[in-house]
Amino acid sequence: MPSRIQIHHGTSTSSPRQAPSTVNDVVNALHRKLTANHLEISSNPPSRRPSFSMDSLLHPKKDKKHDEAKDGDSRNQKRLSLAGRHASKSKDRVSSHSPRVVAAQPGRFEMVIESPPLVLYGTPTTSTGALLSGRLKLLIDDPTREVRLEKFTMVLRATIITKKPVGKDCKDCSEKIDDIKKWEFLSEPKTFYADEDNQFPYSYLFPGHLPASTQSQLAAIQYSLVATATTSHGEKIVLSHPLTLQRAIQPGPDKSSIRIFPPTNLTGRVQLPPIVHPIGVFPVTMSMSGVVEKRAESQVRWRLRKMAWRIEEHSKVISTPCAKHAHKVSEGKSILHSETRVLGNDELKGGWKTDFDTIGGEINMEFEASLATKSHHKASCDVESATGIEVKHNLVLELIVAEEFCPNKNPSLVTPTGAARVLRMQFGLVVTERAGMGISWDEEMPPVYEDVPPSPPGYGSSDRNDGAWGGAVMEDYDGPELEYEDLETMHSHNPHAPPSPRTSNTGPPMRDRPHNMMRDSSSGEGPSRRLSPVRRPLAGLTNDELGAEPPQYALRPTGEAQDQQNNDPVDDYGEGTSSNAHRG
Repeated sequence: MPSRIQIHHGTSTSSPRQAPSTVNDVVNALHRKLTANHLEISSNPPSRRPSFSMDSLLHPKKDKKHDEAKDGDSRNQKRLSLAGRHASKSKDRVSSHSPRVVAAQPGRFEMVIESPPLVLYGTPTTSTGALLSGRLKLLIDDPTREVRLEKFTMVLRATIITKKPVGKDCKDCSEKIDDIKKWEFLSEPKTFYADEDNQFPYSYLFPGHLPASTQSQLAAIQYSLVATATTSHGEKIVLSHPLTLQRAIQPGPDKSSIRIFPPTNLTGRVQLPPIVHPIGVFPVTMSMSGVVEKRAESQVRWRLRKMAWRIEEHSKVISTPCAKHAHKVSEGKSILHSETRVLGNDELKGGWKTDFDTIGGEINMEFEASLATKSHHKASCDVESATGIEVKHNLVLELIVAEEFCPNKNPSLVTPTGAARVLRMQFGLVVTERAGMGISWDEEMPPVYEDVPPSPPGYGSSDRNDGAWGGAVMEDYDGPELEYEDLETMHSHNPHAPPSPRTSNTGPPMRDRPHNMMRDSSSGEGPSRRLSPVRRPLAGLTNDELGAEPPQYALRPTGEAQDQQNNDPVDDYGEGTSSNAHRG
């Protein structure tokens, strides 16, 4: 008989029907708790999106656009980051300096030039120089309204700049500074106040041999006044004032030049002004002779077809290396640079007169040339400096002449031979600034502060040590009585009365009469107790001669007598170049 299996049931507080509800309550409670905890974080939970692989399958082009946009954003962010980095640095720099109050300059300088423009009249060998005079003002801007200066100097500086130095980008090779004059305004420290007139006069005479201010394509010459002051706190007040030094050569007689062209009989004559200016035009007169060669039964002519002119500027500069770049050249050597540029040019195919009937024939023409035909080329004046800077100008004329043949019996029957020549002539030009009135400092000198007294010149003083007018004393006259008879006789009280014999011929100075002749005591009102020598006139003059106007005399300017003898044009004789013209 099978054994019985005994099943024991445990006790429970609830019935089997209430178990499912209890589980649901627990789940709901947990859900409410979780919902309450995450309610503050997100009231709307994010929607589900497909995975990256599924999204790439659904939208294949979206990844490419996203990558391009991402790259662009990354580049923009990188740029912004760089800009932000620099901006942050600048902000940090500004913020680092912002707490510190940057003090303004304690003072400043103001330059007052009183002399006329600096112009050297004449050539470097004949010029007397140019005078510079002015005042340097010190304006105090310090809140304390006073500044104490430990040192105060001013330097007249000449700067020579080479545009093709030995060492590229080397300041010592490209720039040479020379101090011409130095002023020491303070011998010891001094305090200056804002309510005072702080002015410092100065003057300097530029020597006539100095080169003028130049700005060419190879080099430059500059002049400047540099004032420097050092305060007691170590601050520096600096002012640099540029100066322009010009050279003006006085005009003289016209220059006539002759050029011959062998093996032909052609001779060219050109008349040029002695000087030309960078701005404006100047006339040129040219004539050609020997254009006709007569033979037994025929004659050969040279007819002008075209004329071209150009003005060339030749610049030279010697580049000297500094100590750092001295190894680039030989020991003690320098590098010479030269450059030529065309300032103005033109071509003429007409406008001249041809005369084949005169002996030898002649061609005459006149035209105007200029250095300012090209706006991008500014002409420089002629300069020749001891530092190796040189600027010169030339006028080049090129004429194309064609050969013709004609019989003497019928000159109108002209036959071109086909031969042509190019005649080339070259003339030197002196380019200088306009002289204006041409009055140099020694002819009309402005005041120099070292020579001007503090007050106008007086009539003199008794102190013999009081300058040039010292030792002048006014005293009473204790000598014999002065005779005024002749003076009183010359002025008649009645203007309508006839002239007396004494005054009729008194024009020139009077001479004394012999002592044996006595003066008439009734002719004057002066004392008659003394005998005085009576004067007689010089050679007699008529009334017409006395009434005639005196001759007008004028001082001849300096150098006019010498120029009067050289009014004729200066002849320049030379040989031109002639070459065969090739026709295409």
